[in-house]
Amino acid sequence: MRKGKTEKMVVLSLLSAMAFILLMFDFPILPVFGWLKVDFSDIPVLIGAFLYGPFGGVVTAFIRSSLHFITTGGNLPNLIGDTTGFVASVIFMLPIYFGISKNKSTKSLVQSLTISTVILTIFMGIANYFVITPLYLNLLRMDFGMPISTMVLYGVIPFNLIKGVLVGSVFAVVYKKVLPVLERRVQKIAK
Repeated sequence: MRKGKTEKMVVLSLLSAMAFILLMFDFPILPVFGWLKVDFSDIPVLIGAFLYGPFGGVVTAFIRSSLHFITTGGNLPNLIGDTTGFVASVIFMLPIYFGISKNKSTKSLVQSLTISTVILTIFMGIANYFVITPLYLNLLRMDFGMPISTMVLYGVIPFNLIKGVLVGSVFAVVYKKVLPVLERRVQKIAK
């Protein structure tokens, strides 16, 4: 029993470190909205969920976001950004996990990735309109040079759709090719 807990802790720590490193390789995809950047740190979060259940994904996302917050200065803008990143990762991960944890077909995978991308986009659009962007504007006195509605409609929504497709496509390959090997390895170690 002890070996299984230690192994789980080690694997989740490694996945969190991988997610943190992947977070460093972010890149903008919409030139006008250069602060919206895609990264692939949700891949280890999803792997953590499929190896250890949703809690594994949440732990991986939390450690990744905490590491990023601590190493980037721990200031208010980073607190808002890293909290948003954590919530977005969990919102993206849960529908995928629950959508394909029982039915592992390719059709189910594509449906789950699509549903997850739509849910992420809707949630982040609403959250940016009512909470996230107003926090930046009011607490930090930031000015994005456009109304919030314009930013959400032409920035946040397309960004999250594109990010969902990019991250989902990479995860589909990982899910089919890499995850089965990892699952067998984790099961072997746990015995």
